[in-house]
Amino acid sequence: MSQDRSGYTLRYEKFGSVDDSFGCAALIPWDSDIFGFPVAQYRIGSDRIEESQTAALSESLHSWLHRNDVALCSCAIPASNAFWKTYLLRLGFQWTDLGLRVTLNGLNKASLRPARFTLRKAVASDSDAIGAIAGQAFHHGRYHADPRFPNELADRRYRQWATNALAGRNRGERLYVMGEPGNVQGFYHVTVDESVADLLLAAVAPELQGTMLGFDLYLAVLHTLKESGVRRVVSTISGMNTPVMNVYSMLGFRFSDPEIIYHWHVPRPQLEVA
Repeated sequence: MSQDRSGYTLRYEKFGSVDDSFGCAALIPWDSDIFGFPVAQYRIGSDRIEESQTAALSESLHSWLHRNDVALCSCAIPASNAFWKTYLLRLGFQWTDLGLRVTLNGLNKASLRPARFTLRKAVASDSDAIGAIAGQAFHHGRYHADPRFPNELADRRYRQWATNALAGRNRGERLYVMGEPGNVQGFYHVTVDESVADLLLAAVAPELQGTMLGFDLYLAVLHTLKESGVRRVVSTISGMNTPVMNVYSMLGFRFSDPEIIYHWHVPRPQLEVA
C-alpha cells in the first residue's frame, strides 16, 4: 500500500508479470468520490520492458482498467525515461502536465526576510471562505491542464480538498489562514512529520492574485513552520505554474525530480460516417 499526498491510502494491485516489471495500478478513492466515476493511477515497475512483453502489458493494464470501470487513469514517469515516453502513448495515454519536486533544507538556520502578515490556525467558521477560494483560485495541476477534463470537476476537487483539510483527519495536518475571521484572504494546507513539512495546497482569493499577497502567504508559512521546529520543507508542484515556481525560487527552494504526467481516458468509439 502507498499513501497519496491527499492522505488516502492507495491499494496497488500487481498484474501480469512475475518480476513486477509490468508495474501496478490503484483506484484513487478520494478523486473517484468527488468526480462520480472511478479514477485510477498506474505506476510503472521498471525503467523499460522488452518489446516482446508490450502486447501482454497492454492487455493486462487495459483489462484491469475496464474491469474496474475506470474512466481516467494517470501515470507519472521520470522525465528522462525515453522508453515510457513513447510506450505510454501506444497504451493510449496522453501527456498532461510536468511535476517538479521542490525542497528547502535548513529552514531552522535560514535567514528569512520579515513577513508582513502572520498566519493563524483555521477554525470551523472559516469553512465557507476557504471553500470559495479553493473553488476558484486554481488553474494548474494535472486535472486543469487536461483539455479533456471539465474545469468544473477540477475546481470541485480543490474545494473538497480544502474542506477535508479543515476537518484535520490525518496526523500532522495543519491548515493556516491569512486574514481575520470574516475576511480570509488566503490559506495554506501543510503536513508536518517530525521536522519535515510538506506544503500541499495554497491559494489566495482570486481578486488578490497577481499581487504580492501570494508571496507573503508563502513567506508567512515558512516563518510559522520555522517557529514550530521544522528543519526541511518539501512540496510537489506543476512545472507549468511559473508564478509559483518564481515564488519558490525567490525563497531559496531547489527544484529536482522532474516527472511527466500522463492521462488515459476511456476510449470512445469512432462515429461511423455514412
